[in-house]
Amino acid sequence: MNQEHDALFKWMDFVLAALTIGCIAGLLLYLWFTSASSPALIQPTLPWVTVALFTLNWLANLHLRLPHIKRRADMPASLVLAAVSAILLMLMFAPGVCAILWLLVVGQMPRYLSLRTSALAAIVIPLLIGGYHWLGFGDPYAMINVGLYTLFNLFVLYLSVTLESEKQARAQASRLVAELTATQELLASTSKRDERLRIARELHDLSGHHLAALSLQLEIARHTEGAQHDGALQRAGVIAHLLLSELRDTVSTFREHRGLDIRTALQTLVRSWPRPQVWLQIDPKLRPDDVRLAETLLRCVQEAMTNMVRHSHASRAVINIKLVENRVQMTLIDNGGCKQLPRPGNGLKGMQERVEALQGSLTMSLTDSGLQLCIELPLDNGLVV
Repeated sequence: MNQEHDALFKWMDFVLAALTIGCIAGLLLYLWFTSASSPALIQPTLPWVTVALFTLNWLANLHLRLPHIKRRADMPASLVLAAVSAILLMLMFAPGVCAILWLLVVGQMPRYLSLRTSALAAIVIPLLIGGYHWLGFGDPYAMINVGLYTLFNLFVLYLSVTLESEKQARAQASRLVAELTATQELLASTSKRDERLRIARELHDLSGHHLAALSLQLEIARHTEGAQHDGALQRAGVIAHLLLSELRDTVSTFREHRGLDIRTALQTLVRSWPRPQVWLQIDPKLRPDDVRLAETLLRCVQEAMTNMVRHSHASRAVINIKLVENRVQMTLIDNGGCKQLPRPGNGLKGMQERVEALQGSLTMSLTDSGLQLCIELPLDNGLVV
């Protein structure tokens, strides 16, 4: 339901921005060419200059509202074009209608700029435009318009910041739920593993010893009683040996199916991230029996994904986990086009500490496509089956 709501909101934003700019441009150009009291304060030598500015502003605003542009972490050039064209049109026409174009720009600023910068732009630009109209053309209503549109700008900025904060909170909540789900699956796998081992030990310690004692007693009885019971006792002994053999097979089966299901936990984790698209490849023989090893793999993938979303423009990533002799090797590569190695923050330091606690190694390097992270963890006896 939330995804459908978000998709509807995105396209409504797109359509409303297109209609708003189109109506403003159509109205002002119509009055400019047909009315004796033209709203234009500066008459350009060529009318197509004004038409080009409206067209540029229209295209730049539509580009800003495309879904894949909204997902970008860096500021697109279309925001600058929309701001510059809006300011020029506000200077060319009488204050009032054209100021709505600046409202559309202010609403997009919190995605890419700090709140302080966005607030300054929302206040200073209308103030400068109003002062220009008042001092340059003697417009008595210029400063009144400044006050009104400054309040409108701040209101739009407040709504935009609120919506952006809500969006980030929902995304964070979704990631936390996915991480919790992955952890729960890992814990469930651990509980199943421990329960199988407990049952195997109890079957062997209790039923196994009892059946061995039964077989021994029946064998003694066969030698101490009459011959008429030999056949029955011999069959009882065969059955007891058969039961003992089946019990051993059952215990062996329990022990052969040990190990944690790390694949399901990692698949649940990576599917929760809308970006980047992750190709996850895990060696089918990898079923770690050590909870610390499984948790380290899970947390390292989690932190790597977080860094990709926050600091990289990657759209695709590859996570490859394989067995190399007596070690587990995990490689993460993205296509973010990183040009220099990131500075170790709390996340990377936490990964390093987790890896070193298991006597492993973590290295980072740059590839043609982006950043590569390689983690190697040693295997103890019984960690992989």
